[in-house]
Amino acid sequence: MTPKQLPELHLVRKSETELVSVEQAAQILSVSVSTLYGWVWQRRIAFVKLGRALRFDVSDLQEFIRRNRVQPRASAKF
Repeated sequence: MTPKQLPELHLVRKSETELVSVEQAAQILSVSVSTLYGWVWQRRIAFVKLGRALRFDVSDLQEFIRRNRVQPRASAKF
């Protein structure tokens, strides 16, 4: 196969994808490591497996936070 026949590879820049450890992800989400492992087991949160290592994409964590945000009521009466 000549170089012109090879499929084009799209390299991911570090600025586009940043992977963090379980401990760092738990800190970002303000939850315990145990809670985060539970969410992984339940498939409630996106994660990346690299061999035996578990990592989280920062953009996936931000999306998880956005999806779980609760908006205030328009007219709360007390």
